[in-house]
Amino acid sequence: MSTPSPSPASASAPQKRTLTLDNPYGPLVVDVWEPSQAADRLPILLVHGWGSSGSYWQTTAKALAQTSPVIVPDLLGSGRSQPVRQPRNMFDQVASIKFILDQLEIEQAQVIGHSMGGAMALLLAEAQPERIDRLILTSLCFFMTETEEQIFKAAMFMFKLSLGFRHTRLASLPIFSRMMANRYFYRLPKDNKLVEQGFIDYLELDAATAVACAKNATDPAIEAAGANVQAPTLLIACRQDQVMPVANVDYTAKVIPDCQVHWIDKCGHLPMVEKPREYLAIVREFLRLD
Repeated sequence: MSTPSPSPASASAPQKRTLTLDNPYGPLVVDVWEPSQAADRLPILLVHGWGSSGSYWQTTAKALAQTSPVIVPDLLGSGRSQPVRQPRNMFDQVASIKFILDQLEIEQAQVIGHSMGGAMALLLAEAQPERIDRLILTSLCFFMTETEEQIFKAAMFMFKLSLGFRHTRLASLPIFSRMMANRYFYRLPKDNKLVEQGFIDYLELDAATAVACAKNATDPAIEAAGANVQAPTLLIACRQDQVMPVANVDYTAKVIPDCQVHWIDKCGHLPMVEKPREYLAIVREFLRLD
């Protein structure tokens, strides 16, 4: 099924194994963090958003793995989960998440999805409600008007055009990574390596898969799935998010049954990177990890 590759760790630190699952559409690389303290807790699945990989979850994963197993995949066509044998859209990615849970023999999990990863989490929760104990959606809003959808589609179209002009050599030029990062952060992280890695993830995306997923971003099936969620849900929204229409947060929370909202101020689209301590505290409280 896979080849585990343990990473070095001290006796008190969480252990991380990297698995390569043999998926019919290409390799699926998954980091599995084992808790440093024995505890009978459900595993936590972290699902990344469009245009990136699981790399930006690493700080969150390591912290949560102090007490809980944590699973962090690179979805097909992103990060280390390449090459893909044919382009995968967002619904295909949900199928690959189910595949991961099946392969790891995880019957129930707590799921945290970011941006489009949140949309995938909703679709997963609708398809297999018995599998989701608690759900956290980060930087996700439903679209309320056709105008909002058209604006989002136009932004995705520009990204689609830019995919044809990518070259990994651009990663060595900090000006490009920081220019792109300005859309996703209220204040850029002091650690430039995080920004550079996010840019590299974008440069190395499978373009056809990225385009296929972007086309599904406004699909009404996402909101319909939200209306059918059975698990307690937390929506974490950031006041300065320039990617999602934050004016729609209240509407989104009303669509999803049993949904709480927690706002983070002075933060952009990636709170787990920009405000990791505050984000982690919110997550831990909702998942009852303290």
